[in-house]
Amino acid sequence: MSDDPARRSDPDRATSLPIPLVQRTIPPSTRTPAPASSGEPLPSDPRPSDPRPSDPRRSDPRYSDPHPSDPRRTSLPIPLVRPARGVAQRGVTPTEPLLRVRDLTVTFTEQGVRRTVLDHVSLDVPRGTTVALVGESGSGKSLTALSILGLLPPLATVETGEIDLGGKNLLALSEREMRPLRGGQIGMVFQEPSTSLNPVYTAGAHIAEAIRLHAPVSRSAARKQAIDWLRKVGLPEPERQVDSYPHELSGGMRQRVMIAIALAAGPSLLIADEPTSALDMTTQAQILALLGALRADLRMSMLLIAHDLALVSELADEIVVLYAGAVVERGPAHDVLTAPVHPYTQALLRSIPPTGTYRARRQRRPPLPTLGGAPPNLSAPLPGCRFQERCPEVTDPCRTNPPALTATRARSGADASNASHADNASHADNASHAGTPHEARCILVGAPRPVTLPRPEDSR
Repeated sequence: MSDDPARRSDPDRATSLPIPLVQRTIPPSTRTPAPASSGEPLPSDPRPSDPRPSDPRRSDPRYSDPHPSDPRRTSLPIPLVRPARGVAQRGVTPTEPLLRVRDLTVTFTEQGVRRTVLDHVSLDVPRGTTVALVGESGSGKSLTALSILGLLPPLATVETGEIDLGGKNLLALSEREMRPLRGGQIGMVFQEPSTSLNPVYTAGAHIAEAIRLHAPVSRSAARKQAIDWLRKVGLPEPERQVDSYPHELSGGMRQRVMIAIALAAGPSLLIADEPTSALDMTTQAQILALLGALRADLRMSMLLIAHDLALVSELADEIVVLYAGAVVERGPAHDVLTAPVHPYTQALLRSIPPTGTYRARRQRRPPLPTLGGAPPNLSAPLPGCRFQERCPEVTDPCRTNPPALTATRARSGADASNASHADNASHADNASHAGTPHEARCILVGAPRPVTLPRPEDSR
């Protein structure tokens, strides 16, 4: 699909990244957290700004929408239930990350063979932001999410690390203490809704169960709230669909139900594990736009797990790249996407399919580059860099010395202070993350080289 020249000349699109995106339908305002006192509506909301931004009920999830049937109300007025008392209610410094993972190491032991599937993984999810965890299948993305939720399989063991949610170490909690946090403080959208939804439960029963687990409400009240949530996530005819079974819904509709279940109890953190992997391209863009709008309106944090950098490029504030269970690069989304350092990140970006018509792709595009070889054997890892067997720029030091995460010179020190006015404007969406370092686990970190990526207009 070609890019409209009028849209390319729009100054509001100046921050678009030079990579081919599946759809550019996500409002730019969903990429940055709204101020706590902001009363501005979402871009799709036709209402004028509320003259009473200080009204605490506007941001209090205990208050419901007094006019749910008003067609002009396109913002997200609920959750309707009282959030569970826990980490989000405690006095935590606002500047501290909501989620902090430090040196998380997880091993699998089967038939006497021990494999390190997560190797000292560290990441932060600041309040009100979206952090994308990116990597190919088997890199450890979903295991990181399951570790946060305390849902690792029996063969897995957490060897070292700390998972801090709002000042509480989740790894030190018992199963009984973790149960109210799942859903109440951490919502989870699993990868495949067809296997996550109970086939004998209706959509409304799934949502009502999540509500009643965390709030003392009646069945009828929970059903009404389930209908409101189905309306909020964009399901057509929610009064009828509330009684639909999973097999009666399309893939996109089932994913919207999963999002409603995850958010029904008002969590402060949403983990979305490849929420668009089984959907067509158009529905993918719709689901991502919905997640971005929900995150901004509910002022929550989101950990978005994906293997496609193009899908997360306009939604993520920060990006963490995993390979073979280790973080190989992380930093502000703009820096990682426009000046990637690690060869694996560069390979992921080069593998993004071009946009445009089939004829244009055939005539103007060479075949997509691929990486030879296979991920390392985690039961007997080689010394040095984990990417050495597949890296096109491997050297002798790569085979002997395991590289550490090192800050790049892309936008640090004098380079950042001498940035031009135009450059500062192009990074406006990342202003709140200016202090986040751009780091990579590679000996090439001292000389980052931008990757030449095709622009959307090149594929017309």
